[in-house]
Amino acid sequence: MTAIDTSEDTRAPHRQVWAIAGPAILANSSAPMVGFVDTWAIGHLPGAVHLAAVGLGSVIFSYILWAFGFLRMGTTGLVAQAKGRNDSAELLAVVIRSSALALFLGLLLLVLQEPILLLSLKAMAPPDRVAEITSEYFLIRIWAAPFTLLVFVIAGVLFGLGKTRTVLWIQLLLNVTNGVLNMVLVIGFDMGVPGVAWGTLIAQCLAALASIWAMISLFGLKTLLEAMRDARSWVLERFRHLVLINGFIFIRTIFLMTALAIVMRVAGGMGETEMAASHVINQFMMLLALGLDGFAHAAEALAGSAWGLGKRDIFRRWVVITSAWAVVASLVYTLIFWLAGDGIVAVLTDLEDVRALSRDLMPLLVIMPVVSVWCFQMDGVYIGATAAAAMMVTMGIAFGIYLLILNPMTNAWGLRGLWGAILVFMAVRGISQLVWYPRLERRLG
Repeated sequence: MTAIDTSEDTRAPHRQVWAIAGPAILANSSAPMVGFVDTWAIGHLPGAVHLAAVGLGSVIFSYILWAFGFLRMGTTGLVAQAKGRNDSAELLAVVIRSSALALFLGLLLLVLQEPILLLSLKAMAPPDRVAEITSEYFLIRIWAAPFTLLVFVIAGVLFGLGKTRTVLWIQLLLNVTNGVLNMVLVIGFDMGVPGVAWGTLIAQCLAALASIWAMISLFGLKTLLEAMRDARSWVLERFRHLVLINGFIFIRTIFLMTALAIVMRVAGGMGETEMAASHVINQFMMLLALGLDGFAHAAEALAGSAWGLGKRDIFRRWVVITSAWAVVASLVYTLIFWLAGDGIVAVLTDLEDVRALSRDLMPLLVIMPVVSVWCFQMDGVYIGATAAAAMMVTMGIAFGIYLLILNPMTNAWGLRGLWGAILVFMAVRGISQLVWYPRLERRLG
């Protein structure tokens, strides 16, 4: 393995941020494009039931797979810190441990797929016809789980090393292939909702193969095999540390995904149209989250490397610079949603009742970027510092407040109140992380 460059280029900090954030934004923003394609393909089938089923299936898989997002986040922080210390042996060991954990958890999901489906449908309580179509979707797409989790880990390695261009190419392969397959299978072969599931499964397999090839190109096959045989890669104490960090992030992610899943459950109780409109709004949320995460990824790599070096002043500098760019990006998103939001909704579905409800929620979407930017950005800072316990606690605070206001706001303002509660949830996440931040810095001495 070649030596890792840990030098600081103080002459061009903004260029360093964009070298990571630019490809990351393009890579992340390509994911909602698949959701747009899916929504467009299914949204033009007769009736809202198919769109509601894809929306419910997407929420279930977001909940299941994003709950394992700790594989990406925990790996990123540990890799960035190992890079900062120029500890190549530990960096490789993290790659091996995290990959092994991902494959184990992916296989476990396959074994438990039937009870997971039953529990998901019971928790979400959709109408019978929606549940039937969602089950078809789930039992196909679940077979992508091991491939998806492995891609998470390898993306974490690449983000930690600041190699977001490679992440971009892998994500483009995944999402372009997924989108094309979904159009061909749904529209061309008239497979309906199962066609979306098959397209996702095939695309995830291809992305996993590309990710493995990226690791071989980066480290060399011989080096990776040596790391797999090295007893230090399998030290139980290091696995315990990995699992502890990932466990806190897992609980944090469960809070997040539960909050978002509740939206679909409550909307489903209002009716198929409300559920379909919430799925359309979710596409905007996904685009926003993955776009702002580009600067969070820059914070993970740059601030994380400084954390590994134990350099408080350098850590703070990267936090400030990446956060400034994140705020600028949030203003751009607000402008886009304000000017083009209704037009995007019209493209996604031709169901007029769904369009009307989505337009009614647009004012909330317009202010969402500037309200929620801090929760995305501070996530990146905390991941770089592997401050998993703090992430869990601050998310728990936001989730508790969300549960307190959810019913009163929904009862008072219906679907607008439901999404208003999500807006408050995002705001409290960011505020609690900012309040906690000085304690994070003090850990560097």
